[in-house]
Amino acid sequence: MKPLIICAAVTGGAPPRSKTPHHPITPREVADAAIECWRAGAAMVHIHARREDGSTTSDVADYRRTVELIKASGCDAIINISAGDNGGRASHSERLAAVEVDVEMVSLDAGSFNMGNRLYDNSPHYLREMSARMKAKNIVPEIEVFDIGHMYMVNKLDEEQLLTRPAFVQFVFGLPGGLPLDPRLLPFLIEQLPAKAEWAISSQAPDTEKYLQMALLAFAQGGHVRTGMEDMVYLRPGELATTNAMLVEQWTATAKIWGRPVATPETARQMLGTTSL
Repeated sequence: MKPLIICAAVTGGAPPRSKTPHHPITPREVADAAIECWRAGAAMVHIHARREDGSTTSDVADYRRTVELIKASGCDAIINISAGDNGGRASHSERLAAVEVDVEMVSLDAGSFNMGNRLYDNSPHYLREMSARMKAKNIVPEIEVFDIGHMYMVNKLDEEQLLTRPAFVQFVFGLPGGLPLDPRLLPFLIEQLPAKAEWAISSQAPDTEKYLQMALLAFAQGGHVRTGMEDMVYLRPGELATTNAMLVEQWTATAKIWGRPVATPETARQMLGTTSL
């Protein structure tokens, strides 16, 4: 079976402690959570930058601080940072600066959509500029697909040779205005992938049942999984995870039970074409 890449999204862009009292929100807490997840079996860690007061930020210096703390521990996980719009507060120019953080992967949100009551603006011009900057720096994009139509842009970028091969595409289900938590959509999305692309599911599910339903689809069909408190805060119904590492351990145990090998960071790099920094 194809090795399973486990990505730990240890902190999202939500307000501090809004989902759980165990949510890491300072640079040190975020770094420690990422290191613990790597030790638990995550080949990749996805992070949003935080300041000491717990607020979110897109500032390059804030990202570098957290990344340096992770690397100083000897952690060799693939570090994947968010170039999202920080809840609508970050401009395109601020988001483009994410390529200056010196990491292997940066998120590339594949299209615009109405996220709840606001526009999440990922214009074609921005996507082409960001893709070109990543390619120039040998950064592999984590391509986040929030709606079916976003696959058009993914394939356009691929045709224009702005994406590294193999592409890494993450289908994000459950955000208001994006892909609904409906497993019937997955076969169509997979059919639209560029050749040899690797794919994963991020399930922004309101409960453990929906999260597990979508994540197990990826696990069973050769995709990869994302866990961590950005996506899911419960170990099981009604029981909060007290650490991100506990959520990673759920998937390493699942993989062991079913005989699917868990990718090491080095194996994941070979699968995704990243270069260790």
